[in-house]
Amino acid sequence: MTNVTNLPAIDAVADNDLFYVRDASDPTTPDKKATGAQLRPTGARISDYLRYQGNITIPTMAAGVEADATLTITGALVNDNVLFNLAVAIPGNIAILGVVVTATDTVKVRFRNTHTSVSFSTVDVACVALVIRHTV
Repeated sequence: MTNVTNLPAIDAVADNDLFYVRDASDPTTPDKKATGAQLRPTGARISDYLRYQGNITIPTMAAGVEADATLTITGALVNDNVLFNLAVAIPGNIAILGVVVTATDTVKVRFRNTHTSVSFSTVDVACVALVIRHTV
């Protein structure tokens, strides 16, 4: 049997590359295969990852109000996808509503103060963002 850890790595996955899959939904015949094309949406190819690690300033907000903060991530383009997380505990009564690249190098994060009567005072918090670009 082949020891997978001894095999050489490939530098890119092609559409016709094959991957072994153990199909847990079919216990009678679990050994299956998948192609590189099946591992990504039709026509999409991940072409770039951009990672940001730093601080974001959550703005002051009255109770029940939303506000935006921005990050400068060099290389981010409109239509890129963004994954965003705080690297510390989320401050009380704060919700992260959405993240979007609004312009070249600019990522907007929308926050909401979910408290019904207490305002939120601005705070800098550590965060991580991953910008993912795909080409068709």
